[in-house]
Amino acid sequence: MRPNLLLIFLLCVSGTVAFAQQGRVKTYTTPLAGSVILGDIEDKYAAMVYNLEMPEPDANAEQQKLKDIKNQIQQMYPYKRNAIPNDRGYRKTSVPMPLLITGYVSDSIAGIPPDNDMAVNNSDTTVTVMNSYVAIQNSTTGKVLGFHKSLYIISKSVALDSSIDFRYDPKIIYDPEQDKFILMMLNATNARNYIVVGFSNSNNPFGTWNFYKFYGNYANDTTWFDFPSVAITHNEFFFTGNKIHFDTTWQAGFRESVIYQIKKQDGYAGKPVLTYQIWDSIKYNGKFVRNLYPVKGGASIQGPDQYFLSNRNFDIRNDSVFLIRITDTIGSLASLSVNVLKSPIRYGVPPDGRQPDTAAVLATNDARILGAFREGTEIQFTSTTKDTVNGAAAIMHGVIANYKTAPSLSARLLSIDTLDFGYPNLSYTASTGTTNQSIISFDYTGPHTYPGLGAIFFDGAQYSDMLKIKGGDSSINIFSIGHEQRWGDYSGSQPSWKSLGTVWVNGIYGRSAKNYGCYIAKLKSPTNVSVPTEKIPVSTNTLYPNPSSQFIKLEFNIEKEMGITFIIYDMQGRVVDKVIHTYCREGKNIIQFNTSSLSAGNYFLKGMDDHGTQVTINKFLKK
Repeated sequence: MRPNLLLIFLLCVSGTVAFAQQGRVKTYTTPLAGSVILGDIEDKYAAMVYNLEMPEPDANAEQQKLKDIKNQIQQMYPYKRNAIPNDRGYRKTSVPMPLLITGYVSDSIAGIPPDNDMAVNNSDTTVTVMNSYVAIQNSTTGKVLGFHKSLYIISKSVALDSSIDFRYDPKIIYDPEQDKFILMMLNATNARNYIVVGFSNSNNPFGTWNFYKFYGNYANDTTWFDFPSVAITHNEFFFTGNKIHFDTTWQAGFRESVIYQIKKQDGYAGKPVLTYQIWDSIKYNGKFVRNLYPVKGGASIQGPDQYFLSNRNFDIRNDSVFLIRITDTIGSLASLSVNVLKSPIRYGVPPDGRQPDTAAVLATNDARILGAFREGTEIQFTSTTKDTVNGAAAIMHGVIANYKTAPSLSARLLSIDTLDFGYPNLSYTASTGTTNQSIISFDYTGPHTYPGLGAIFFDGAQYSDMLKIKGGDSSINIFSIGHEQRWGDYSGSQPSWKSLGTVWVNGIYGRSAKNYGCYIAKLKSPTNVSVPTEKIPVSTNTLYPNPSSQFIKLEFNIEKEMGITFIIYDMQGRVVDKVIHTYCREGKNIIQFNTSSLSAGNYFLKGMDDHGTQVTINKFLKK
């Protein structure tokens, strides 16, 4: 039986407690490190030796602090099954699930953690990255188009090729305005740490890329740069990360979070010298604001201003969410401000993900914000937290209304007591006029469920049940030392810029032999499905009685077994309600349902398989 979401919605929204503060900004330059034609790179064996444990977010030493916090929280809020008061129990929803259009296993030869990301251009070409490879694929079929190279090989022009240099934490983003890609990765830690960024010269990822490198210890304060996040505006490329002290204990490890601001056109053009800015000393009430997530555009790229989100991600329980804004472009009189919002629900460090048939757990890291977009007057974001009612790792979905003028925050908790969620991300699908619709994607696992990739549709007010995009084949247990397995650190989500309402996502599932599997899927909003008008051809299936005042039956034939979702649409093609999602056997099937809750009028009953393909459609009249 498909589990339903426990949706906790506290209707109160917070006011803004504003504390404007000017962060410190300084201008730097870096030379073009080299230009390469990716399609010409030779890598005969694509060989690479890498350690089975890539650097932990915020340095290895910080993880002991995190483990101590998780143990403390687990004692305070242990796992509970169905221990929910009646007024906060499971609520079934009529909102249909997102539609799975296509999905395939992407490049799955991954390091630990995979740290997989992807970007899809308007010519149906996907660039996938992970620790520590890049592959170019056909986005429709998933076929690798003859390109699977190591991050190290494609970026050799930056001259970071000593025996202690290695590449990790890749990020990739597609720029639909310029029809180009930007790829970034990190090199080494401590004194050898650099941020390596490549700008494609065209929409063809096999073509020329211009590479630049940025020194992690730019302030000579013995720190290195970790955990990148990226976004673009009309004119610029932004990336953020954390400065970590060299070889220190967790008490002194974290230094601060910083923002890099770059003119993206200069990178695309391969200018000999790239001018950029670094914003640092970003604080609230004297305390550094940690993990600055750049807010991406929803229906389109936005700017010139850029927003960022943060929270107190290492706290046991907190309700502060920080809204940071850089007002303008490089060369202008730009300023930085920090506002703090109060969440109506408290968040905290999530528990690690449980798995079946093993004591090994999947690391969920901390409660940092991992996805955000803005559209109209609204920002939506996601993070992972602990559901204190059932003890599971849950998703916090926040909505900031009027973010430019008088921001206020509402939040909801998405939780299933038998599952743990990790690394949520989201993308815009449509506007309802007053709020935005989105698809939230995430990794999941549970004590009776192998790790997989899932998604939920948010219609601007309510949430759908969970769509299992890709179920796991086994637990993940590749790192034999210790109880905790790395899970991925982040997942990917991007609108299909040529077809809004459609979203590309990627994440992790449990592959055979207890290994990592990386999966890419194309999802579609269920409210963006086109429905035929009055000229619909007569269906060969039988629907009766029609007209109907109460129960109605549909007899239909299918050639093979499949899952089918039946949805009722009005004559304008808008979703009225989801009737049922069920597994149907080959041959003749009958669906029966009660129409008494519908208003009088004409409707369509449409059946779609799990890939979003229409199986049957019938028009009926409710008397």
